[in-house]
Amino acid sequence: MTDTLLRPNSALAGPVAAAAALAGLITESAAETDRNRRVPQHVIDAMLDAGLFHMYLPRDINGGEVDPITAARAVEEVSAIDGSAGWCVMIAGQNAAFAGYIDPTEARTIWGPRDIVCGTARPIGRAVATNSPAPGFKVSGHWPFASGSSHATWFAGECLVYDGDELRRNAQGGEVTRMTLFPRESATVHDVWDTTGLRGTASNDFSCENVFVPALRGASLGVDPPQHPWALYRGLPVVFINHGSQALGVARGAIVEARTLAMQKRGWGGVPMNSVLRMQSVIAEATVLVDSARTYLYAVAGELWDEFQAGRDGSPELRANVRLATSHAARSSIRAVDLVYEALATTAIMRSSPLERRFRDIHTAGAHVMVGQLTYEAAGRVALGLDAEFPFF
Repeated sequence: MTDTLLRPNSALAGPVAAAAALAGLITESAAETDRNRRVPQHVIDAMLDAGLFHMYLPRDINGGEVDPITAARAVEEVSAIDGSAGWCVMIAGQNAAFAGYIDPTEARTIWGPRDIVCGTARPIGRAVATNSPAPGFKVSGHWPFASGSSHATWFAGECLVYDGDELRRNAQGGEVTRMTLFPRESATVHDVWDTTGLRGTASNDFSCENVFVPALRGASLGVDPPQHPWALYRGLPVVFINHGSQALGVARGAIVEARTLAMQKRGWGGVPMNSVLRMQSVIAEATVLVDSARTYLYAVAGELWDEFQAGRDGSPELRANVRLATSHAARSSIRAVDLVYEALATTAIMRSSPLERRFRDIHTAGAHVMVGQLTYEAAGRVALGLDAEFPFF
C-alpha cells in the first residue's frame, strides 16, 4: 500500500518506522481481528516488541520516552493499517500517562516490560479507605469501554472515595475521586463489545469486588501533582491528540484504498473510474481534508509540547486549540472517509472491500466523547474568556 501523497515524511524513523514495518502482519490479521473482536495475541506481541505500547512511558519506567508528537504519528501509522490495532495502541498510551502520577516503584511494577494497562477514567467505582492489610482502599465497581481488555495485564478503574459509608469530600465540598490500578487476576471481563466498528478493540466492561489496592497504587487525577519529572506529565492535552491521529490514520488508509480501487475498476458505461471527474474531485478533496487537519494538529500540539518542555504550562487558549485541533482532525477524517465511500458506491459496501471496515471504524471512533461536540463547546468557552469545564484542557 503506497500513500506517499498522504504521508508527510517519506523518510520514516523510530516508532513510526517500527509501525510501518508491521503493515504486512497487521493487514494479514485484520479480518481475524474484526471477526473475533480482539487483536490476535501474535500481533500484540509484535507491537510490544516494537515498543509501540510503551511510547508514553519514561525510560526509567520501562518505556521509550517518545515525544508525544512522534508517538501520535506512530498511532496514525498503525491506524492506517488497521483501525482497531491503532486504537489499542492509542488507548494503552493514554493509560500509560497515569504512570507519572503514582509512586515510581509501583509504576515500574505495573508497567513492566511486557505489561499493558487498560481501563476507564470515569469515577463510577467505589474505593473505601482501609488500613488492612496496609494503607489503601477496598475497591469495587463495574466500568465500561476498557479498550484492550483482551490483552491487558492491569486494569485501571476510577472511583469515588469513601470513608466507611460516607463519601469523602474536599475542602470545597466536591467529591474526592481516585484512579486505582489492579492486576488482571483481580478483574472480571464482561464480553459485551459487539459493535458496528472498531470491533477488534475488545472494549469490554470489567468489574472487581472488594479488591485491596495499596495507597501508592493510585492517584486523584487533576488534583495530585506528577511524581515523575518528564514534561509529558505536566501536559496531558498532548497525550490525547492521538484520538485525532487514530482518525487521520483510518482516513489515510481509506483514501489509499479508494485510489487503488479507482485505478482498477470501471464505472457506468465501462469508463475507468480514475478518469471520472467526480472521482478525481473526491480524491482531491478527501486528501486535502486529511492533510490540512494533520498539519494543524501536529503544529499546534508541537507548540504546546515546546511549552511543557520549557517548564511552562501553555496558555489556556493554546491548550484549548490542541483539543480543538484533535476533534477537528477526527471530524475531517470522517468527512474524508464518507466522500470516498459514497463515491465508490456498491464497491465500498461489500464486506470484501477494505473500505467497508474503515467506514465502520471511523464512525465508531467519532462517537468518542474526547472528540465529540463537547470539546468544540469547551474550546469555544475558552475563546470567550470562560473556563473549559471539560477534562484535560
